[in-house]
Amino acid sequence: MLAKGGWRLLQDKESIWRQILLSKYGGQRADLDVLRKVQGSSFTWSSFSKAADLLKQGCAWNIRNGRRTKFWSDPWVLQVPLKDLVTGDMPEDADEAMVANFVRADGSWRIELLSGRLPPDIISKITSTAVDTISQEEDSLFWAPAADGRFSTKSAYALLTKQDQQGTDGVWKEIWRLPVPERVRCFMWLAFQGKLATNVLHFQRRVAESPCCQRCTEQPETVLHILRDCAPAAYFWCRHVPKQKQHEFFSDSHEVWFHKNITSKEISTGIDWPGFFSMASWLLWKNSTTASFKGLSAALSASSLTQSIVTKTKLWDDSWHAPELFLNHKRKPVERVAAEIGWTPPLEGWVMLNTDGASNGNPGPAGAGGLVRDSTGRWLGGVVANLGYATAVLAELWAICYGLDLVWNLGFRVVKIATDSKLALQLIQERHDHIHPHATLLSLIRRKIGQDWLVSLSLTYREGNRAADWLSKHSLVYPYGKYELADPPTGMIHLLQDDVRGITFERQIVANSPSLT
Repeated sequence: MLAKGGWRLLQDKESIWRQILLSKYGGQRADLDVLRKVQGSSFTWSSFSKAADLLKQGCAWNIRNGRRTKFWSDPWVLQVPLKDLVTGDMPEDADEAMVANFVRADGSWRIELLSGRLPPDIISKITSTAVDTISQEEDSLFWAPAADGRFSTKSAYALLTKQDQQGTDGVWKEIWRLPVPERVRCFMWLAFQGKLATNVLHFQRRVAESPCCQRCTEQPETVLHILRDCAPAAYFWCRHVPKQKQHEFFSDSHEVWFHKNITSKEISTGIDWPGFFSMASWLLWKNSTTASFKGLSAALSASSLTQSIVTKTKLWDDSWHAPELFLNHKRKPVERVAAEIGWTPPLEGWVMLNTDGASNGNPGPAGAGGLVRDSTGRWLGGVVANLGYATAVLAELWAICYGLDLVWNLGFRVVKIATDSKLALQLIQERHDHIHPHATLLSLIRRKIGQDWLVSLSLTYREGNRAADWLSKHSLVYPYGKYELADPPTGMIHLLQDDVRGITFERQIVANSPSLT
């Protein structure tokens, strides 16, 4: 939470409170170094400075014109400075060298200055970064752990604790998909985290005299004890868990026990085990709380509790599967129909630019490709680019960017662009602020689209974009850089001929969906 305040201090440039704090403690600087400890500073400033290390771990520089970010000592292509990865000799002016010093006027990278000083994989990541050599916009900080570059306490907490959530991600998803009432899902979510109000928890908070179970008197009352090991729970489970599995069932640790039962594919009394297990656990808990608040005599006996759990669980399961009672809890199946998909030529007087990006690993070695054709399918020009190391969406955006340059240079002013990347299209059409990780490249694309010409963006299926797909993969055989093609490569001529002949491929599409090219 302190880091969130520090993030606002770095970003909210118009805020009066920020201006006051910076004028008193930080001067006019607005980078990470401003959050330093100052002798005799206020409680607010001291609090922000405590979060400085966390912000430094998660923040990175978003390159715009490259004149503000130090190439070697600021985190920008990675979350560590490049000087920590140097394999050769550092240049003499390394401390003062800016990112802009390594970029040519056309935005391409001067990799001859990097070869021998950085590992090839790091150079590949650098070359896929866009730099706006025309813009006067300064570089800005963004929050690297978030996809949109915005700070969130959730991502900051994950970064701070460095927790590996991969093992439990499946459990959370299964909990929220359980075929049980919402209150039972919430209960299971708390139970899995060990956050139920047991005597152990009460004792830790000094609201109970003993951490022990009231029924057992000697065993600590943990979540696992109430739901599995206490006498009523053990009696119930012994009658529903097969004997050959009981030893494992009663010996598993807390997390393993929940994980196995929530993700199980077994069936008990005609009900899927995860739902049966969750309802039974909730009812066991309710019976335990009854004993705590009203006395042991008010709670059901082990045999009565077992019968009650089975009856209520079956009743709920029958209701859950009754469509006339619960129509909204299930997703309606998506209706799909068969359609013939192929390349669609542009209208007469227009040209069609098909683009595609490819990433072998996402992220991994990446390339971009695009081609321009007229209404008859005639090849007018093409472009390929070896991007280095990038994600698939970044490759798609570069393909559109280079494709726009190609069409403009060829002299066409009425163009339709077709891409099979829905995400790339959304990023271009939606407005994103300067902290988005792809803000520079998106800005370049929008500027090119805004030139004095008519440009139409559209989404196509892969079956209608085969030629561009071939070029994007073919681009990886070239050295790093962009290459315009006057003639089509021999290996793709058959694809161009198929498109001219109107060859189509069957595809299952969503019924009543907007038609794509």
